[in-house]
Parts: sequence; structure tokens; C-alpha cells
Amino acid sequence: MNKILIGIIVLGSLAATSNQVLGSTGHSSGHNHNTTFNQTSLTIEFQKPLLIPPLLKGEVKDGVRNFDLNVTKGKWEFIDGKFTETYGYNGPILGPVLSLKKGEKTKVNIKNSLSEETTVHWHGGILSQDVDGVHNADIQPNTQKSVEFILNQPAATLWFHPHPMHKTASQVYKGLAGLIYLEDDISENLNIPKTYGVDDFPIVIQDKKLTVDGQLTYSTTHMEKIHGKSGGSLMINGIISPYIDILNGLTRLRVVNGSNATNYDIDLDGKEFYQIASDGGLLSSPISMKKLTLAPGERGEILIDSNELNNKSYLYINGKQALELRKNKKTGLTSIPKTLVEVPEITKNLNNLKTRTFSLKTTSKGNTINNTPYNMEKLNFEVQKGTQEIWEIKNGSKMMDMPHPFHVHGAQFRVIERNGKTPPLNEQGWKDTVNLNAGDSVKILITYTTDGITVYHCHILEHEEDRMMGQFQINK
Repeated sequence: MNKILIGIIVLGSLAATSNQVLGSTGHSSGHNHNTTFNQTSLTIEFQKPLLIPPLLKGEVKDGVRNFDLNVTKGKWEFIDGKFTETYGYNGPILGPVLSLKKGEKTKVNIKNSLSEETTVHWHGGILSQDVDGVHNADIQPNTQKSVEFILNQPAATLWFHPHPMHKTASQVYKGLAGLIYLEDDISENLNIPKTYGVDDFPIVIQDKKLTVDGQLTYSTTHMEKIHGKSGGSLMINGIISPYIDILNGLTRLRVVNGSNATNYDIDLDGKEFYQIASDGGLLSSPISMKKLTLAPGERGEILIDSNELNNKSYLYINGKQALELRKNKKTGLTSIPKTLVEVPEITKNLNNLKTRTFSLKTTSKGNTINNTPYNMEKLNFEVQKGTQEIWEIKNGSKMMDMPHPFHVHGAQFRVIERNGKTPPLNEQGWKDTVNLNAGDSVKILITYTTDGITVYHCHILEHEEDRMMGQFQINK
């Protein structure tokens, strides 16, 4: 009998109702927030290929690259034969990959086919607030909105997701997320894997709680509002335990933590791999790694050398086999470049720069930044365009305190200090989200290059909705 059916039958005999959750371990210790996924309740062999979203290059009209996004409801089978309602861009779940070029004008026509309002936020894009998808950006049901922008920043793997007030967490959980491959002349000329779906794969990691009959619903308990919605079934690109065929040689995985609240430790069971990019683009050189940790909102690009692997190997996430890597007979690139891009060194004297402090705190009543809940009608501070500042972000260390991924809209920053020391090599590139475990203190160097009102917030989506956010105005 199929192991999926065996798992369902066993659970069905134990469950009092169809609302029992599969594979859920609840919330892990607040100090690491890395959920362990239970395999005893739902056993799925690696039978399904990884879902590869369509790569859209758009249509160029009058020098503008045009894309169409339809935000819609769909039906999806997380478990074979068990359909559940999901949300997606141009399909039942997740969304396409938008292929963009640095400095090129882009227009995205967004149609909202949902029965509730939504927005589209271009996470990691250095964009002003009028197109960022947050303030006064709601797209009402059965209406359409077009936005135009230019991403004039280094090549990077960015992503887009909804950002409406009080509905971001539920809409992402139901399936709304897509990637942006932003390229420039440097990235296009690098000798690294870049054949989409062959040696260059988008990897969106999420966890979702499914009922015995395969249903996905979003609701939060009091503790989930405090800690975030975490646990359940681990999935990649909407598939539980998928596989991919990889070339003999190098494979590039563009990994996005698209979860609501869970940190992910990613490894190859102790084998070496190389990180080549972080949130905002390529690193100066490949970094040898044995584990990569990503908090919600963070991205990391890695190169895997098949010579390090068996014919069947696995990408592990929080200790669980999550993606099966199957070698095929085709040969790809075999040489890892020694250098990638020039990431500017931080050589100027930082002592004369203004420092702002942000204090993150978790209590039984909720989560705050500087003890102040978000108020759309209030500015937390104002700055001048072109100004460079240091932000010192401090996370509490009391029993209730937990990790917080701190995200800034409309900017890419540099991490200059972590707990009084030089940050790890893979944190020394461009970032838009930085994780702080309980007790951590991080300093970032940020330059304001956009204008208007923009926001910063915790990227645990339940925290964001609980007003763990602030806003500031950049004046011209």
C-alpha cells in the first residue's frame, strides 16, 4: 500500500476529528525558533518532481518590460487526491519568476481576483514608497492596478509577496509568493550556473499545518500570535518531499525562506557547499559552508558540487531530508570562480555617523520595537535623502524573548558588527533582512537613496501584523 495512504489511515484511526494537524510539532524553543518536523505521522517518499515555476521575461513595449500578475484562488494537492483552496499568482500556488534587468523600466499589471484586498510588495527592491506595495497600496477585489519601477541595483534574487494590513500572514500562508531574478552585466558574464530549471533552481521553503484530509486553513492561537505560525509539513515550492535531477558538476539553488515564522538550517549532511549570494546580491567570492541558516525573508544562493554527493543525496532542512538530489548523466559547469563581484569595502570612519537604536522585545502581551506599536498615522523619525547612518538593533534576552528577522523596506544595507564582532563572511554582502536571536545586538550601515515614507519591521508575519513595525520619512 502507498506509504502516503498508510500514514493517512493511521492518523485517521487516531484522530478525533478531521481537524487534527499532520506532522505538527507545535512551536520549538523560542531561543532558536528552528522547528523540528515530525515524520511519523505523514511518510511521503520522494515521488514528486520539484515544482519549477514559469520563468517570465515579459513583453517589451516602447522600452518598457511588461508583466501580468493575476492574484487568484486555486486548488492544490499537498497530499495526493486531497484538494484544498490556495492562493497564487497566475496559478493555484506561489507564482512565476520574473526575469528583470538592472536599470530597465518595468511595468507590472496586477489583477486582484480574490474576494479580499491585497497588495504586492517587491521585497529587496530599492524602491520608493509609491510603488513598494505597503502604504495606500490596497488593490480591491476584482480591480486592477499597474505599477512601474526601475531596479537600479546589483543583480540579486529578490521576491514579491502581499503586504496588506492584517492580512499579510494569511495570504502568504495560503500561497502568495514569487521570485525575481534581477540580472546585470556582471552576473550575466560570470561563469556560474544560470540555465533555469536545469542547473539554476528557485527554492522556496515553507511550513504549513495540514489537516488529516489535506486542508490548509489559517488561524492563530494566542501563542501563535506571540511566537508566529510555525510547524506542520515542510515543503519546497509547494511540494512535500520533492526531487530534482542535477547535472554532473555544479547546481545553483536560489533559496528563499518564505515561511511565516520558522528559521531553517540548511545542509547536505555534513558535506561542503558554497554560498555565492545573500539577500541583496552576489558576495565578493564563494564561501565554503556546511550549514546555512535563513530566517523568514532572508535569501541565500548556494552552489552544490555533485562530486560531493552520492547518486541520490539530500538537502536537509532542520535535520530532515527535504529535497532529493538525483544525479543525471548530463555534464554541467565544474569550476567554481574564485571571485564574483566587487562588494565595496567599508573603509570610511564610522565614528561620526549618527546611530539610531532599535530595541526588539517579546512579552506575553505581544512584540514591539522601542516599546511602540505601529501606527500608520505616526512617523517614528525623519531623515534626509543621501544620508548614511548606523542602526544598532538589539534583541531582548529575557525568557520570553525569541528570534526576530529585522527587515527594512526600500534599502539594502551592510552588517558591520554582530555581538561586538566582525560578522560572518556570508553576512558581509548586501542585506535587507538580518536575524537577531535572543540577546543579539547587530549594527548595520544604511544609506537612504529613495524618498517618501517607508517601513521597517520584524519579518515574522504574525509579529508584523501585531504591529511590530515602524515607519520613517525620507525627505528630498
